[in-house]
Parts: sequence; C-alpha cells; structure tokens
Amino acid sequence: MAPSHSTPRILTGAFTALLTGMALALAGCSSAGSQPEGGGSGPSASVAPPAIIKDGTLTVCTGDSPPNIFYDENNELQGVEIDIANALAKQLGITTKLEEYNFSGLIPALQAKQCDVIMGSLYIKPEREEIANFVPYLYSGTGVGVAKENRKKFTGLDDSLCGTKAIAITGATGGGAAEELSAKCEADGEKPLDITLVDDAASAVQQVLAGQVDVFVDTSEIMSFYEKQSNGAFVMTGDPVGKIRIGAATLKANADLNSALDKAFQKLIDDGTYRSILEKWGVQSNDVTQPE
Repeated sequence: MAPSHSTPRILTGAFTALLTGMALALAGCSSAGSQPEGGGSGPSASVAPPAIIKDGTLTVCTGDSPPNIFYDENNELQGVEIDIANALAKQLGITTKLEEYNFSGLIPALQAKQCDVIMGSLYIKPEREEIANFVPYLYSGTGVGVAKENRKKFTGLDDSLCGTKAIAITGATGGGAAEELSAKCEADGEKPLDITLVDDAASAVQQVLAGQVDVFVDTSEIMSFYEKQSNGAFVMTGDPVGKIRIGAATLKANADLNSALDKAFQKLIDDGTYRSILEKWGVQSNDVTQPE
C-alpha cells in the first residue's frame, strides 16, 4: 500500500502559531508538496532514466525535521537537507522535485519507486543499509526536549525519564531510544516510560509545552531549532547521545544514482558549497567530513 503524504505545514519564527495551531496540520492525507529548485548545468554528468524516475528531475522523498527540513512562512520547504538536495541536483545538471511524507512512509515510498532518493533526516543504520545505499552528508544525535521549567527535573536520556510521559516521531530513532530506555527502567525496578508517537515534531513540541507529555525524544538538531523558535520556552536537557550519520538513500539496485550522488557530494565539499550550507544554518558541528 502506498504511504500517505503529510499535509504541508507553515512553521514560522512566531512560535505562538505552533501553540494555537493556526498554521499546522498535525496529520492527514493529501498530495505532497513539491518544489522545483536548484536547476542548471553542473560540472557532473547528468543522470537519466532508469537511474531517475523522470528525465531532468531528481525526485526527493523528504519530511519534517527542522532545521534540516521545515516549512517557512511562505509554506515552502527549506532547511539544511533541502539546500544539500538542491546543490546535488545542480551538480548533476537537473532540478529537484520534493515529495513530503510522514517519516514512517519514507522507505516504503522509495521502495515503491515514488521517488529517486530519500533526503529526510534518515539515520544510516544496518537494517536500512540492507534496503538502500547511502551517501552520508550530516552527523546527528538523539536529544531530549522539555519545557524550560523541567530542565533540572529531567537530565537527558537517562533514568530521570523513568515513569515519564514521553513523545516521539513514528518510525524515528528517538522512539526506539525511548523504548530501550523504558525497558531498562523496568529491568531496574522503575516505572517504564509512557510513550506516545506522532507524525511531526511541531505536534510533539506543542504537547510538551501544553503539559500533556513530559519529554520529547528526537534529534538534537530538532531540539535546538525549537528552543530558538520558542524563545527558550522549550529546551534540550542533558547532552545528545548516539552520534550517527544521516545520508541520501537510494535503492540497492540503483547503483548508478548512488555513484552520481556520491561524486556530486564530493564536489560540494571540494568547492566549499557544503561548508557554506552548514554555516548558513549554524550546524557546522554536524559536518560529516569531520572525525567522529
């Protein structure tokens, strides 16, 4: 069965929009947003069908994972991974078409050949490498977000979360980390975590700030983004854990596209484009070219 696309959302600097729900659709099914950008001839050879679905276009499955991917005030996708996707396409002499999915629908969409590549904050994990080839382009880690007043009460992804109400994104690594911690809490004679799963980060942050849940477990980048958006009402507590790579995922059978993206990414590194994108978004610490 084909995955459902998530409804486009507007995420602005005015975080009150998140609290009132004026600009958010927290779930649902609709046609995905697309954004043709980053065209023009690049120094790399163009890729063509069957390596890509549509001639001249790199169809990218993406999602909602700020600051890597999010909607601006014009309801257009932007962020670190969007800029990298557009820069890669430009190197290949083609344009991008962005197709948004809930996180849990990204891999099924790739397998159904509804897109050429996933660029949606997808951690590179052994079980995923059985399905796809990756071109790593960012580091990430798992963090815990709380309301400001709970910063000292909860100290990170540790036993301070035992017995708490936690929220995470369906299919994302944060949810798995919360489940593992919950099992450890039980094994240690503590209460397990009460875990709720949702499809987008904005909904999770809203529930934390409304006091419906205690903590949000997801990437450290998301925590930093919403700390800024909320003017400090939402904060990350403790240090991020589990440093891991994020990458562009293509089907195992599509070795040609994987090779083309790998070469294009190396050119972005060599000509300084990659570093400029990281600096633009303030995520230099996520530079995948640096040692772990």
